[in-house]
Amino acid sequence: MFRGTSNFDKLLDKATSNLLLEPDWNTTLLLCDCIRQGDVQPKYCLNALKKKLYSPNPHVVLYALQVLESWVKNCGAPIHQEVATKQFMEELKDLTKVSTNESVKSKILELIQTWAYAFRNQSNYRAMQDTLNLMKVEGHAFPEIGRASCRERV
Repeated sequence: MFRGTSNFDKLLDKATSNLLLEPDWNTTLLLCDCIRQGDVQPKYCLNALKKKLYSPNPHVVLYALQVLESWVKNCGAPIHQEVATKQFMEELKDLTKVSTNESVKSKILELIQTWAYAFRNQSNYRAMQDTLNLMKVEGHAFPEIGRASCRERV
C-alpha cells in the first residue's frame, strides 16, 4: 500500500502543480485509475487533495478542484461516499468564505450545484443537496447550469 500512496502523491503533485499552464488530463486520469483499481483508499485521496485546496496559489486550488471533479465523474460510489459527507461539504462551503479568488469560489459553487442536482434522488448523498440549500439561504449566487449539463458532468 505504501508504494500505491507514494505513487498517488507524486501524481497528485504533478496534476496540481503551480507550473502547469493547463490541466494535465493524462495525470488526472492516472489518478482516477489508482482509485478505481483500489491502489489507494478514497479517504486517503480526499485528505491528500484537501491540502491542495488550501494552497495560497489559486492555480493549484483550481487544478485540485478539476481533479476532484474528475474523481466524482470517473471513480464511482467509493469517492461519492467520501465527497458527500457533511464534513467534506462543509469544508468546500468554508473554502468559498476564505478564498479571495473569484475563479476558485465560482468553481466550488459550480461543483456543489452540479453534484446536488446529479445526486438529488440519492438519499445517501443528501449532504450535497443540504449544502446547496444552506448556501442559497446564506446568499451565495450560484452560476447558471443547465440540467442536461449536470447529467453530462457526473
